[in-house]
Amino acid sequence: MTREHEDVEISVFRHHQHALQAHFRGRGLYKVDRGGQWDSWPEDEFLELPVHQVLVRPSEGPPPNPWTPAADELQFFLNEVEGSIWVSRRDPRVRRHVREVALRSERGVPIVAPEIQLLYKARHEEAKNEHDFQLVARRLLGKQRAWLREALELVHPGHPWLERLV
Repeated sequence: MTREHEDVEISVFRHHQHALQAHFRGRGLYKVDRGGQWDSWPEDEFLELPVHQVLVRPSEGPPPNPWTPAADELQFFLNEVEGSIWVSRRDPRVRRHVREVALRSERGVPIVAPEIQLLYKARHEEAKNEHDFQLVARRLLGKQRAWLREALELVHPGHPWLERLV
């Protein structure tokens, strides 16, 4: 790790959400509602877009408002898939074969492909995201850089990272 992280977010395909729910049965399960607040995730409810974030926490009760991540919580992001193609929830024109969405870190941990992670980070111009971009962008291979540039042009036209991805 190159900086402190306040949370860990795990990506799963949307069609696996019932398995996720079953695995964590007995824990507190919450979804982010359209207003950005945590709401109970009833057993066997299938979550559709725009809902894409799920929180698993000890069953003591709902997350406080305002919420800050806690060490005993897990966050999951539900990802869209059409056949064997991952589809960005932010813009369905941004697609990738599912085999190219994740890779393994040097320690063998599955991680989201860095160019996809940077696309999500581009939405919020924050110091931590700029730090991550500076660190990762110089390591992207030509194909990864080209993919990120094309995706940014679609999702965030005029983003300041575009000129640095030439």
